Amino acid sequence: MNSFVKKVSKDIYLSDEDIKVLEKYEVDYKNFSSMKELIFHLEDLFNNYYVDEDLDLLITKLSEYNYYFRTNK
Repeated sequence: MNSFVKKVSKDIYLSDEDIKVLEKYEVDYKNFSSMKELIFHLEDLFNNYYVDEDLDLLITKLSEYNYYFRTNK
C-alpha cells in the first residue's frame, strides 16, 4: 500500500491508504470540495456511528495534511 500523499482534487490530498479507509466507510472523497469539508464529514461519522479506530486516525492524519498544505511556510 502506498503511503505517499497526492493531490486528488483541487484541495484534497490523500494517500492510497487514506482512500482505502474512506472506501471502507463508503465515503466518496470526490464529492467534497475541500479537505476541511471532508474532515468535518468524517468527524460527524466518528461522533454519530460506530466506527473503528482507523477512522479516528485518519481524521487526525487529514487534519495534519490540511495544516501542512494550508500553512504558509
